[in-house]
Amino acid sequence: MAMPPHRATGERVTRREGTHFKETERTGAGDAMGLASRLRDQRTFLNVSQQFVADQTGILRSAVSDIERGARRVDSLELKALADLYRMPVDYFLGGDPQDEFDGGATDPTVQALLRTTSDMGEEEKQQVLGFALFLQNYEGGTR
Repeated sequence: MAMPPHRATGERVTRREGTHFKETERTGAGDAMGLASRLRDQRTFLNVSQQFVADQTGILRSAVSDIERGARRVDSLELKALADLYRMPVDYFLGGDPQDEFDGGATDPTVQALLRTTSDMGEEEKQQVLGFALFLQNYEGGTR
């Protein structure tokens, strides 16, 4: 019985009835690289070093580097620690839709002004604005 790939690890587990054999195959390499890229991008956006991340999370600096290059999988506790440090929801790093993070939307005048302001921006600039908005939304002491 094949299970769908796990979003964070990209592994598909196959169980064969009547045996204790478990087979894993690597799938979702793009998902894993997307996770690595989002983690690296958020760290550089916050202008913190891999050593700072290591000191704050207890993850070895070399492991942070490997995770950001996609050479090592991040486990759930590490991902939670990184998300907390980066003040972002875990789902953001797993490729969730950032729109789900915002309440109020179209009727809020500030959201409408942001929409008008960002409409002429390139995709990269829009992603930076979105990343900053998510950071502010999840910052301790922020209103929510």
